[in-house]
Amino acid sequence: MRAVVAFLLLVAAFALASWLGWWGVPLVAGLWGALRPGVAKPIRAAVLAALLGWLLWLLFDAVGNPAALARVAVRLAAVLQLPALLLLLLTLLWPALLAWSAAALACGLAGRLAPSDPRRHRSP
Repeated sequence: MRAVVAFLLLVAAFALASWLGWWGVPLVAGLWGALRPGVAKPIRAAVLAALLGWLLWLLFDAVGNPAALARVAVRLAAVLQLPALLLLLLTLLWPALLAWSAAALACGLAGRLAPSDPRRHRSP
């Protein structure tokens, strides 16, 4: 239960960071990776949370004004010569890649600067 709440808070942090700007995603992921939380896969958690945070904004835009989102998707897809659905999926790939790279880099740097105590991550 605790892990689920922590993950939902991470999703909320990514959603808020995305609202501030795309650069907020690597900042949150870097902080998450540097803190090296006691979860099994912190980098994977950052990637999934960033993707879900970004998806929340896309859904918010789609519910708020579906015609505008569809219009932009169709026009941009025509310019890039891609199907609109593929364009939306690629849009979700962007925050996932940003989160992955920043969290992996921060985890690696934190591990080199201050190796963790293996007893810290044991569950009772």
